Formats: sequence, C-alpha cells, structure tokens
Amino acid sequence: MTDISQHQIEHPVYIDNNTDLARFCQQWAKAPVLALDTEFIRTDTFYPIGALVQVSDGTGCFLIDPLSIDDFSPFSALLENKDITKVLHSCSEDLEVFDRLFGVIPNPLVDTQIAAGLDGWGLV
Repeated sequence: MTDISQHQIEHPVYIDNNTDLARFCQQWAKAPVLALDTEFIRTDTFYPIGALVQVSDGTGCFLIDPLSIDDFSPFSALLENKDITKVLHSCSEDLEVFDRLFGVIPNPLVDTQIAAGLDGWGLV
C-alpha cells in the first residue's frame, strides 16, 4: 500500500490497486485543479483502449494503471466533481478514453490547446 503523506511521496507514484486509487482520490478531492492525461492504444480498434491515466494535483505526478484496477467509482466521482477544474491538452481522444473506461467525461474542464488558440497562440 502506498503511503500518501505529502512529505514521504516520491514521484511519480504508480497506482495499481483499488485501495490506493480510493485513498489518492480522497487527496485529489481537496485540490481546486487537476491536470489529466491519458495514454492509449488505438491500433486495429474502433475505440481507444486505455493504457495509463496521468494525474497531477500540483504536488507531483500520479500514474494510474487502468488494467489492474476494477473499481473506478472514486475516480469517476472525482471527474464529475464540479468544484475541481480538470485541465487537459488537446483532449478529444482523452475524452473518449474517460468515457470508455469510467463512463464519465471530466466536468468542468479546460482544454489548454483551445485556450491557447483563443489567446492568439494558435493550436499548439
């Protein structure tokens, strides 16, 4: 089991079981903003197959292994928590992964690629 004391965490933290995911979700629920990203496989499929979910609450990097966890309810609740802004970059495919893996779309969310375009930076 991973110790979630802020002073003892070495980053990145690899989360590969239901218990640790639930404990870290409690920590992340206190953050006003979460940065999210996914890695996925989209070879010979009509949909992305989630391979890794990356989370940061500003204290470090957390890597969730979706292949070894079967209870995502705490994470799904976090994604829908309207008090936490979720920040993603170029998130159209990430949203497919969230919908497929967790049955939810992060809300509210900011796509930094769209924000950069609106600010005159172009689609970076």
